[in-house]
Amino acid sequence: MQTSLPEQWANAILKELNQHKGKVVVCFAFVICIVVIAGFLWPKKYEASTIVFADDQNIIKPLLAGQAEVTRLTENDQLLAVQQRITSNNIMEQVLLEAKLVDNINDKYSLQPKIRALINGLKIDQAGRNRIKISFRDKDASKAYIVTSAITNVFIRDSARTKREESGEAYTFIDNQVKTYKDQLQSAEDKLKEFRTANPGASDGTGSNRVGDFRTSIESLTLDLQVARARRNELAQQISHEGQFIAQSYKADVYRNALTQAQAKLDTLRLSYQETYPDIVSLKQQIEDLRRSITQAEGEPSKGNDRSSAANPVYQKIKSDLSDAEVNVKTLELKLDSSRRMLDGEMSNSKQNAEYQAQLAELSRDYNVTKQIYEDLLERKEKARMSVALDVQGQGLNYRIQEPPVFPTAPVGLRFIHFYLAAPILGFLIPIGLLIAYIQLDPRVRFVDRMELVLPASVQVIMVVPHMSTSMAKRMARAEWNYLAIFIAVVLAAYAIVAVVRLSGLV
Repeated sequence: MQTSLPEQWANAILKELNQHKGKVVVCFAFVICIVVIAGFLWPKKYEASTIVFADDQNIIKPLLAGQAEVTRLTENDQLLAVQQRITSNNIMEQVLLEAKLVDNINDKYSLQPKIRALINGLKIDQAGRNRIKISFRDKDASKAYIVTSAITNVFIRDSARTKREESGEAYTFIDNQVKTYKDQLQSAEDKLKEFRTANPGASDGTGSNRVGDFRTSIESLTLDLQVARARRNELAQQISHEGQFIAQSYKADVYRNALTQAQAKLDTLRLSYQETYPDIVSLKQQIEDLRRSITQAEGEPSKGNDRSSAANPVYQKIKSDLSDAEVNVKTLELKLDSSRRMLDGEMSNSKQNAEYQAQLAELSRDYNVTKQIYEDLLERKEKARMSVALDVQGQGLNYRIQEPPVFPTAPVGLRFIHFYLAAPILGFLIPIGLLIAYIQLDPRVRFVDRMELVLPASVQVIMVVPHMSTSMAKRMARAEWNYLAIFIAVVLAAYAIVAVVRLSGLV
């Protein structure tokens, strides 16, 4: 019947333990002694810690929101900033001096080993939102407490001083920039004033508008002149067909008009009355008389420009309109010539005016940019002044001690009790581990699986013959175990006595 691999290992370990029981017991005792001695010699470490709170909330902040900036750090960079500041040489030197670890800090070379020792024992961690934990370890409890207190006090004082110095330097820098830009702004304003005084028309920007107005006026006058000339020519043509006085044909035309009216009236009466009606008879007679008058007027010779003839009103009206048209044409021609001359003059001055405009634009641009920067610096100066006042009054980001350091009464880290409790466990595990390593490295075959791997596939392991011990061997083994048990009891008794002596404070 084959056994499982764990059972084979257990049997092999027990067999080797039985064969090398003396060595195992001696190794057990040796490991316990070594661990207990290490517990005696292990140096004690005392740790003192304090929690510093970064207070950036105060009543001034909401009242001056957007008006003043307070000195503060972002939460992500807060821990790194504190670590860099505390571990700086300046802070460490002040800590050594305040903790009275050195008499003076003038010898920089001799201070470096002590500074490195302080940094090695220093630990800075995040202890919550806006809370920094500062810890220091040393084998001397008094030194751990004093150094932790000194680090905290020096760091808080240095933070307040640095904050005030940074605010003051920022205010001084901005104030100097304000003075510089004030002079530049005054210079730009003087140049702009001088240019405008020397070129009063250069800043109105109306040159291009006047050219456009002149061109529009010329186009309008040209069109009006064409219309006026056409009207004048038409009137001249009409007056050439009219006589100054009324001619005989005018009388015939008058009789014809009267004849037409009488004929129309006669036609109307004939619709209602007969030919013997008196009005019809009378109208017939008038029509005959008008026909004779027309014939007589057309037969009379023309008298030309006889002064006795009546003046022609149409001729007089056309003549008056023609005179007005001539005056209008002359006036439009004068206006057109004047507008053309003014346009030529304005065009000749356009190049010089463009240069004036370019110079004015450059001066105005310099003035506006300088003014904008100056006004922005004035606003920043006021904010910087308020920030300085806040830092002087202790507002903004302030570090204060939330939990002061406490004098350490018990060591931290590994202590004697830890070594004492671990000694029997290690005394048991180390020999067992050595036996397992010995079995693993020993070339002798102890497991059936390894035998099957070595043998050919055609050869099978039928059975395993166990080791048989004689009664004499068993009695000798029991005697050896009895001696070893007594030895282990003595070791454990010494182990217990050491523990009592150590914990009672006698050693």
